[in-house]
Amino acid sequence: MNNPEQKISLSPPPNPGFRFYGGIGVLILSLFMLPTGLFLQHYVPHHFWRVFVLSFFWAVGPVMKLVSVAILGKPSYLWIKYEFWHLFVKVIRPHKVSRLRYTIGLVMFCLPIIPNYMISYAPKLIYDAYHWRLIINIIFDGIFVTSLFVLGGDFWDKLRALFTYTAKVQFISNDQEGKTEND
Repeated sequence: MNNPEQKISLSPPPNPGFRFYGGIGVLILSLFMLPTGLFLQHYVPHHFWRVFVLSFFWAVGPVMKLVSVAILGKPSYLWIKYEFWHLFVKVIRPHKVSRLRYTIGLVMFCLPIIPNYMISYAPKLIYDAYHWRLIINIIFDGIFVTSLFVLGGDFWDKLRALFTYTAKVQFISNDQEGKTEND
C-alpha cells in the first residue's frame, strides 16, 4: 500500500540559482515588449516598417513568456511553490497579536466608515468627480481588507461569532490571559 520510495520531504528544495534568475529576467523583459514596440514605432519613417516593428514586439512577448517557463523548469517551480507555501503558512497561521498591532488593526478596521459617511451625508466635502470617489472607495476597501490580516487569526473567530446566534462572549481577566485551559 505505502511505497517506501514515495517519502514526503519537508526540507526546502534547493534554490535553482541561475535558471531561476534567468527565467524571471526573461519573464520581466517579456512584459516590456509591447510598450517597447509602441515606443519604437514612432521612430521608424515608413508605414510598413512601423507595422513590422509593432507586430514583431507584439509577437515576441508571449514567446518570451513561454521561453521563461522553459528556462525556469520544474526545480524553479518546486522552489517557488515551497517559498509561497512557507510564507502563506507563516502569515496565515493564527498566533497571538501584540496590543499595538491589534490597536492599529482596529483603527484600520473602523477607518473606512469615515469616507462612506462623508460621501453619503456630506458629498460636497469630497471633490465632485466620479473617478475621485471611486479611487477613495477602492483605497479604503483595501485598508479594510488589510485590517483583517493585521488583526490576526483570533479576530477572525470574533468576526465569525458575530454571525453565530449561539455564540457567547467570555471575558478573560489580565491574570488569566497568559494561561490556557490545560494549565
